[in-house]
Amino acid sequence: MKNPLVTGGVSHLPAKALSCTKCRTSDRLSLETIESIEPHAGELMVWVSYTCLGCEASYAHNAAFRDVAAVLNRNGAVSGLLRFGGMYFHCGEPMAFAQSSARSVYAPMTTEDVDDGLLDVYLKTRVIQCRCGFRMELPA
Repeated sequence: MKNPLVTGGVSHLPAKALSCTKCRTSDRLSLETIESIEPHAGELMVWVSYTCLGCEASYAHNAAFRDVAAVLNRNGAVSGLLRFGGMYFHCGEPMAFAQSSARSVYAPMTTEDVDDGLLDVYLKTRVIQCRCGFRMELPA
């Protein structure tokens, strides 16, 4: 299937290997996001973003799913937070919905009680948490 987001009917870009171009290795990669891409012919590919823990360089591109799986299957490869298919993972488990709230994005510049006539702006958020206690607040 052709990518509808690319002009001229060009199909998906080819998969690139997961590797740090500065360190010239794939041994110290930390995956951050893995997202599906539109259906395509050939090998299964995903959109992946990752950071090299050695030099802190960041990358994002199409990659073969088997290459991403190889990085995920390394012992101790998943640390921190991973976004995979719209879900967040911490400690190797999906994080669960905890609560919703509304937060004011207006922060007064003074501690004095001044009525400046500004309306408060609220942002609806949702809190997700991991079994270990790690919590994260996301826009709803």
